Amino acid sequence: MPVRPAPRDHGLSSDGAHIVSWISNVPTCTRFLIVGAIVFSIASGLKIVHAHYFAFYWTHIWTKFQIWRILTSVLTYQLSFHGLLCVIMLYQYSNELERHEYAGRTADYAWFLIFCCGVMFVGHWWLSWTFFFSEGLLMGVTTLWAIHRPNTIVKFMFAFQFPAKYLPYVLMGIEYLFIRVSFPFDMAYGWGATHLYYYLAVDLPSRGGINYIPTPQFVYKMLGQVHRASNRYGSSGVATSSNPIHQMPGGGHFWGSGRRLG
Repeated sequence: MPVRPAPRDHGLSSDGAHIVSWISNVPTCTRFLIVGAIVFSIASGLKIVHAHYFAFYWTHIWTKFQIWRILTSVLTYQLSFHGLLCVIMLYQYSNELERHEYAGRTADYAWFLIFCCGVMFVGHWWLSWTFFFSEGLLMGVTTLWAIHRPNTIVKFMFAFQFPAKYLPYVLMGIEYLFIRVSFPFDMAYGWGATHLYYYLAVDLPSRGGINYIPTPQFVYKMLGQVHRASNRYGSSGVATSSNPIHQMPGGGHFWGSGRRLG
């Protein structure tokens, strides 16, 4: 009599399939940011790799060719509740930007991220010794999201509501007063880099000027996209969203607002 194999438990494989399906549906740049942030943060937090090897050191990058530090320094968060909130916010705001303002223009969004990181690295060289820029990149993405939605109402700490244009300042204030008790230079760099990008790529061209930082050809080639001539507003378009209230599931969280994951 043939022996029947025991029934398999497909629960784990089913959950894995759902995760893979969710990740595959996340836009390209956002998927890269979130997967990188999760991997590097866990590796650093569990001491699989010492955080020293993820930090941004010009000398190590230049003389020892440790170029991975350029990437790890902007995607490594603390393995903590605060770090988890940062990753969630990065997903929320980056996902919305890439699905709406940058829909079909992945290369332009990738160039914004590259430009933002480049300005932060220059700030590191000239202004202060900041070795991780993950929250600076988050601030850059958040600032661009807020610029495109200045009048969207953000719910903060379950009770307070204010226009999204004030969100970057609220986040930096909270970071300064309650978390670091020191000025968050990295976040200020991200904020400044985004405003510089928006002025050069959007605001100035919209007033008849030249877009001084068009998306380079190598970014299009890297992402397998065909270069498209930008309109008079430059490569990042104009604000289009006017959501009346932007709120986290369950009424909001300490940091502010966002959409439901998944």
